[in-house]
Amino acid sequence: MTTLVTGASGFVGRYVVGELLSAGADVVALDHAPASGLPPSPRLTAVQGDVRDLRQLTRIAHEHGVDRIIHLASLLAPASQQDPYHALEVNVIGTQNLMEVALVQGVTHLTWASSMAVFGHQTQADGGAEEFTEASRHCPDNVYGVTKSYAEGISLAYRERYGLTTVGLRIGLVYGQGKERGEGLFTEHLFDRPARDRDSVVPFGDDVFSWQYVRDVAKAFILVNGRDETDQGIYNLPGTVASMQDAVGLVRELRPRVSIRSEPGRLGFPHRFSVSAFEKLAGDEYRLTPLRDAFAETLDRLRQDSGAVDTTSTGGERGNARTE
Repeated sequence: MTTLVTGASGFVGRYVVGELLSAGADVVALDHAPASGLPPSPRLTAVQGDVRDLRQLTRIAHEHGVDRIIHLASLLAPASQQDPYHALEVNVIGTQNLMEVALVQGVTHLTWASSMAVFGHQTQADGGAEEFTEASRHCPDNVYGVTKSYAEGISLAYRERYGLTTVGLRIGLVYGQGKERGEGLFTEHLFDRPARDRDSVVPFGDDVFSWQYVRDVAKAFILVNGRDETDQGIYNLPGTVASMQDAVGLVRELRPRVSIRSEPGRLGFPHRFSVSAFEKLAGDEYRLTPLRDAFAETLDRLRQDSGAVDTTSTGGERGNARTE
C-alpha cells in the first residue's frame, strides 16, 4: 500500500509522513520545494512537484503505484490574502487535480485538509452561541476560507457524481513543534519563547479555542484515509476546548521560571462545533492527547530544538480528552 502525501514538508505533512512510516507504509512525499524535515527511510520516496500540474501528478501517481492520497498542500490564510489568484490555483485547482488523479488512477481513498475557516471569524464566547455542524452555513471572511468552502463543494461533487471516496477534515487551531506559517502563529508566544526560557506576552487572552495537537491531527488523517465507507464527505475535526487563560496557566505550570501573561483580545476563530460525526466514523481507535501532555511535549521538543536540556515539565498518561 503506497500513500501519496502532498505538502509533505509542511507542518502537518511531516507528522503524517512520520506516522505512516512508523506504521510500515510506503510513502511518496510530494512538495513544491525539495523535501526537508522528513525522516530517512527506505520506504520513503521524496518527489518535487506542483499540485497545480495535473499531468505531473498523474505521472507521479502512476509511476509509484499510489493507492491512497492524503492531500495537505495549501496556501494558508495570510499568503492567500496577499495573493488570491495563487490561492485559487493551489487550494481549489490543486485539490480538484488530486481528485481527478484519484479517479483516473483508481485510488481507493483520498483525504484532504479543509478548515473551520469556512465559517469565518465569529466570536463564540457566549454560551448560547451557535454550534457549527458539518451542515452549517458557510460564512468565510477571507480568501483562504473561500477557497476551502469551494473545495468542499468540489469534493462532495466527486463523491456524488463519480463515487470517489473523498473525505475532507476541517482543521481548526493546530499547534505543536514545527509550526511556521498560518493564522495561529501566536502560538509562538505561547510555546516557543517559554520553551527557551524567555518571558512572553500572549495575544487573544479573552478568547477560547479548540486546541488540536498536530500529532493527533496527523493520526486523524491516516485513520480516516483507511475507512472503506463514510456517511458524509466532510467532518469537523475534534480538539480540546480551553480558554487562552487556561492555556497560559498550563504553560506557566510547566515552565515556572518563565514570566508569561496574556493581553486582551479575541481572534474569533470557531471553537464550538459538533464532532459527533467524526467520533462515529473513528470509533474508539481515535483518542486525543490530554492537553497537559501535548503542551509538555511541545515545550520539550522546542527546547530540544534550541539545544537546551529540559528537566522541568512532567506529563500524565495518554488517554481521552474532553471535546465540546
